[in-house]
Amino acid sequence: MLIEKLKNIIYFFDNRGLDSLFLACVTSLIIIGLVMVTSSTVDFAAAKFSNPLFFFKKQLIFIILGILILYIITHIKTDFYYDYGQYFLLLSFILSLLVHIPGLGITINGATRWIDLGFFTLQVSEVSRLFFFIWLSGYITRNNFNKDYLKIFIFLSILMFIIVLQRDFGSMILLFVAFIIFSFLSHVKLMHLLKIIVYAIILIPLLIIMYPYRIQRLLAFINPWNDPQGSGYQIIASQIALSSGGYFGQGLGSSMQKLFYLPEQYNDFILAIIGEELGFIFLIFILLLYVIIFWRIFIFYNITFDISRFSSNLILGIILLMLIQTVIHVLVNIGLFPTKGMGLPFISYGGTNLLLMFTYIGILIRIQIENKQSHSQAVHRSIK
Repeated sequence: MLIEKLKNIIYFFDNRGLDSLFLACVTSLIIIGLVMVTSSTVDFAAAKFSNPLFFFKKQLIFIILGILILYIITHIKTDFYYDYGQYFLLLSFILSLLVHIPGLGITINGATRWIDLGFFTLQVSEVSRLFFFIWLSGYITRNNFNKDYLKIFIFLSILMFIIVLQRDFGSMILLFVAFIIFSFLSHVKLMHLLKIIVYAIILIPLLIIMYPYRIQRLLAFINPWNDPQGSGYQIIASQIALSSGGYFGQGLGSSMQKLFYLPEQYNDFILAIIGEELGFIFLIFILLLYVIIFWRIFIFYNITFDISRFSSNLILGIILLMLIQTVIHVLVNIGLFPTKGMGLPFISYGGTNLLLMFTYIGILIRIQIENKQSHSQAVHRSIK
């Protein structure tokens, strides 16, 4: 009897896809993010803006806007992305170039990655990544991926080159790795993959050498204590935060590293602050939420694969963009990856990233709606 019940539970979770468990995990991460953004910025916001809830209010506005975007996206048929994929590719190039227009693009710490929209700054590389995969999903549905692989890679290379000009090396790496894994899971010939991996092995070191700060980051990653007050400072501060948290943390709001020690504590290094305040056990809980989310999306991908090739391609692109960003953020915070300006999905502060996550979920929900409609129509036809 017990074995039968366990089998039923496993069957339930293995065949639901985007269910209440998935939505509960996403909602939990958003709430945790709002709380931790507030906790990590109270003192900083009070000192800089004379308003301790400055970041809380902005993050809450982004969440409300995100819900509105999610609602709109769920009402856009996936045929729209399929039919106008080439325009999404064109937009990815145009958006990435707009940052270089004086008065429109914003330069911060030597990097020109953002467009000033007045009420918030748009990081264009994050949007262009999604647009590229929308185009790719439709293109390989119509055409032979293996036959046109070189052509596709040329478009990818152009976009990556434009992103590198923004001095957004992390986004370029994320896009490239997502494309490689996407190609592998789409059964592209191994020889094609080996060629572009060799290409990357040659080109990426050159891109690192071109900018001295990248060499410093790489050296800091290898041994941050060689320059503890310079290039190794963020890594050391992050590790101090994580180690001081122990199993159960110092308590919500009790972080020391957020007090003007750890830069970008509400964005690139928010995981370290969570570890310091809420401890290792809570970090495991957060990572478990991500595992469930990606597991549910992957099951949903398998379900959709037999219904719509375009939709399944789109799901694969979305899960890879989310998963790789999450992995990079975690690895940076624990010192196993060179420092990159990459937020933690659903949790880190930032309008572009949070709104994009709501967009991803909106697209997934729309695909689920169409899957159900397709199933209902198939059942109706069988009854007739």
